[in-house]
Amino acid sequence: MTDKKAVLTLFGGRSFLPTILTLLHERPEIVVAISSKESHRDLPLLKQAIDKYQERHSFSCQLATPEGIDAFAVAEIQRVCESAVAQYPKMDWLFDVTGATSLMTLAAYEASKACSITLSRPVRCWYLNTAQTRVIPLVGEGCDEGIFNINVDDYATAYSRDLIAGELEDQREYSQQYWLPFAQTLGKNPHFATLLKLVMDKIKSRPGKQSPKLYSMKGLPAETYALLEEAQQVGLLSQLSSNGGSTMSFQLSYLQDKFLNGAWLEAYVWDAARNIKDEARGRALFDDCQWNQKVIDGNSRNELDVAVTYKAQLLIAECKTGGEESFSSDTLYKLDSVANVFGGRFVGRLLITSISRKTPSQEFLAQAKSRRIVVVTGEALPDIAATLKKEAIDPTYPRI
Repeated sequence: MTDKKAVLTLFGGRSFLPTILTLLHERPEIVVAISSKESHRDLPLLKQAIDKYQERHSFSCQLATPEGIDAFAVAEIQRVCESAVAQYPKMDWLFDVTGATSLMTLAAYEASKACSITLSRPVRCWYLNTAQTRVIPLVGEGCDEGIFNINVDDYATAYSRDLIAGELEDQREYSQQYWLPFAQTLGKNPHFATLLKLVMDKIKSRPGKQSPKLYSMKGLPAETYALLEEAQQVGLLSQLSSNGGSTMSFQLSYLQDKFLNGAWLEAYVWDAARNIKDEARGRALFDDCQWNQKVIDGNSRNELDVAVTYKAQLLIAECKTGGEESFSSDTLYKLDSVANVFGGRFVGRLLITSISRKTPSQEFLAQAKSRRIVVVTGEALPDIAATLKKEAIDPTYPRI
């Protein structure tokens, strides 16, 4: 058997994700993508993804895409599979049939057995059950569940989407280091989050990117000043002062305002997610955790507040600290739309807000349920990790 690997993958109109999992696990030198005639037009997207993976993970891979075939012509599909192997007989071959139709799978299975005899060594053939994290070997050996580990960027690439920095831009890492403790204070103490919202709601003209603004506010609860002092200590505002009465003044920059006006909740949820442990595996529960990003989808850029991967499954969270807009149909539609470009029903969806559970109407909750969205309100924020863990392992809406 040679150390050089080749993967033959079949498509019948399903997701590229299983092929990508196989690709990233095996790092083959050759990939032969056999598709139905209807799915052949999608293969340029696979090539784009493979090109990105090669650059991102520093390996070299050649993609071959034979002409599309009749998905019902079993004998022809088997012939094409055997012909692909014959071109590279010294390679260690693996057939991935996860994205194939039933008849294409049958043909590839028979080709795998025939090639195993011809080459006098196993030509592996497997099916990846991503819903249950199982590798099902049809011919030869499978592999362990490590194949289902994938980060958020690689997951997005599998669905032909790119991620870019969100509104915090290049300050995200800085905010993780210096501003996260304040976000934890707010998340663990919903009353403090309510106080901050009172402050943010009084700002009618927000600071620009190049022009910090000085604000003077009246009518805030006296305890707000101590909270603002804590914010100033970590660099989230400056020039804080009080006239000894109910007037408080401070200066905010563009990025400080973005963090205090909502991004703090994203940081808090992200931090909770990355610190959840999987006791059985002796490691972090989530394979990757990201926050404050945007998804490039054609000409549009949609916010991706928090995204985590768990055994090749994606969970996304929309984080809201505002008022009535947090519980609007538009908020649900936006979250639903982002999920749909990443696998639809295979994506876990959460709407996480610092607002009280008394706020959402029964109509809104019914709409959320119909879109398979879990609504998390302020009372649950102190133990948001428990919710995230449950939705990963035992989701309210199964990802099938």
